[in-house]
Amino acid sequence: MDRRALDAGDAIPPPLNLEALRENPDYGGWAFAVITIDPALLDDTTERVNITLPRRVLRRLDALPAGAGESRSGYIAHLTLEEPRR
Repeated sequence: MDRRALDAGDAIPPPLNLEALRENPDYGGWAFAVITIDPALLDDTTERVNITLPRRVLRRLDALPAGAGESRSGYIAHLTLEEPRR
């Protein structure tokens, strides 16, 4: 599963029966595998966290989402879900 699709809010497809896939002509000649996914990767339960930052860093952090009309938490989540900069 593409984690970016989940982070973008796309629906998670339901699990499919392996035999039904094998019988589907659209997948003729394909190799199939069964994988296990940790349910924690799909958990969007909101959790409160406590972080410690220098006051000057916190002020900069609060100024950034304010300009974009976001909350501090929403801004941190948004930054976390972006593609990493290399």
